[in-house]
Amino acid sequence: MKILLADDHGLFRDSMAVWLNQLDANLEITFSASFNEVKHRLINQSFDLIMLDLGMPGMQGVISIEYFRELCAKTPVIIVSADENPLTITACINAGANGYVTKSSSGETILQAIKQVLNGVKYIPATAASQSALKLSDKQKLILAFIIDGHSNKAISEKLHFSEGTVKQYISRILRELNVDNRTQAANIGRELLGIGGS
Repeated sequence: MKILLADDHGLFRDSMAVWLNQLDANLEITFSASFNEVKHRLINQSFDLIMLDLGMPGMQGVISIEYFRELCAKTPVIIVSADENPLTITACINAGANGYVTKSSSGETILQAIKQVLNGVKYIPATAASQSALKLSDKQKLILAFIIDGHSNKAISEKLHFSEGTVKQYISRILRELNVDNRTQAANIGRELLGIGGS
């Protein structure tokens, strides 16, 4: 069995590896510490399971999860994060993650989640919201991520090759969908909905 363990905290990776070795006598664990490292690994190697930290450098929450799902659609993905917000958990599952475990979970719980996911059953913590609060299009999610990062309308328009007027229209719809009045409020809610800023 081959597992990609992606987390930028060496201590967590090492302790997790000790637990993972109980799964299979012939287990091979490959480590990654950033979005770009994971991307490189997935392009060049195949795995039986991907364990993914939301807070690694380069990660953009559910946007990154959706990207990796497209890259390796058949490989199950488990999110391992310190973020215990039910909205974040639900958003990650809806983005294609097969399971979500918090870093406060015991090693036994994480192993149980892995076994469940490898058997084709999603693992969702009992604390997760029962339904998604995120009803944004992929483009709206991307623009929301730029807002969270503090980009201006002009900067967003240059990155996406849209006119500033089009960006303003997108942002107006996002504010309406999130039921907020300004970009700061949208960014605060967006971090939860997109799972950006967790660790």
